[in-house]
Amino acid sequence: CILFIFSKSAYLKQVGKFSIIPGIFNINEPIMFGAPIVLNPILAIPFVVGPVINCTITYIAMSLNLVSKVSVMAPWVLPSPIKAAMATNDWRAAVLVIINFTISLVIFYPFFKMYEKNLLKEEAEQLAESQAHSM
Repeated sequence: CILFIFSKSAYLKQVGKFSIIPGIFNINEPIMFGAPIVLNPILAIPFVVGPVINCTITYIAMSLNLVSKVSVMAPWVLPSPIKAAMATNDWRAAVLVIINFTISLVIFYPFFKMYEKNLLKEEAEQLAESQAHSM
């Protein structure tokens, strides 16, 4: 959502604006189907790799007792840091969520820029075509 808001592409920026509030509450369908991430070969790679890396980091942190293990099932619509702290009864889980989020941003960034570049090219072609038809 954050990458989309700061995109140079008008389309991605609009999707990002519409996705911010739902995204805070873990409702990601506007991004999943609006960007789209679903059936998008460029964004599919970080979409698969990111969670694997984040799960591995979380598993290691919990195995080493750096973060308490989950003991309560928190409601899924809570913002992730709050949900993690509530589920583990440990404030460090909220910090881990923020770390994982940052790692996800780093993983997604190069793929997002590639996708954005393709969209900008398409937007420029559509603009040139619409200007040619209006003359």
